[in-house]
Amino acid sequence: MKNRYFTLLFVVFFVGLTMVASAYDKPISEPLLGFELDGDDFRITVAQKGGTSHNSFRFDIRKTDEGQFVTVVRIVRDECKMMPQRETLTFMTEEIGIDTRKPVFITNSFVGYTLGADMRRYDLEKKVDEPGKETLSKPETLKEKAVDVFKKIGAD
Repeated sequence: MKNRYFTLLFVVFFVGLTMVASAYDKPISEPLLGFELDGDDFRITVAQKGGTSHNSFRFDIRKTDEGQFVTVVRIVRDECKMMPQRETLTFMTEEIGIDTRKPVFITNSFVGYTLGADMRRYDLEKKVDEPGKETLSKPETLKEKAVDVFKKIGAD
């Protein structure tokens, strides 16, 4: 009887831990500062704040007759507080699954400067965290109406 409760408790704990981990690591398409495909090396340049490593990314590859469409996806957030800096990470094409004899197309967005890439990633993370924010309800109080008017003025 005790073994059954222990097993049940372990399963519930494991499922809960898995749910928390999946909620923490929300994948987003990483805004890139640059990339290079050189022989067997695939290099990406990203904005990082001190907590980015090779394990922070995965590569989604869609292969067609025209070529390979690669999306670099951030799976682990960089929660460090440093000023954003450029970081070039090198991956082997074999570990990613890219065939260097076929054309490679990158589907990520590109940003020209480090702080812009960090801000773009923040915007993408915010959209993933708050999917229902786009549908705003009608303001109910005078203060909410004033805020709504100023938002509309700022958007124009």
